[in-house]
Amino acid sequence: MDNTSMQAYGEGRLRNMLIRDRQDNPQKINRILKSEILYVLKNYFDLKDYDLDIDVSLGNNGYYHLSIQADCHNIKSVSYIS
Repeated sequence: MDNTSMQAYGEGRLRNMLIRDRQDNPQKINRILKSEILYVLKNYFDLKDYDLDIDVSLGNNGYYHLSIQADCHNIKSVSYIS
């Protein structure tokens, strides 16, 4: 096996491992994304943890689908945006 094919094999194997890790831990990914997105949205909206729903799924085509639903109580006024 030459260096080019070994590199391609290694990259393919790493990509497959990362995909498997994402598939094995969807709840963990959803939890982390929700925390990060909630942190950003709270700068602009009055929003609680239970007001935000995030779903990440892997489609048959290999692409990830991201759905975000938020029910916001108020938009913060410009003077309060940090």
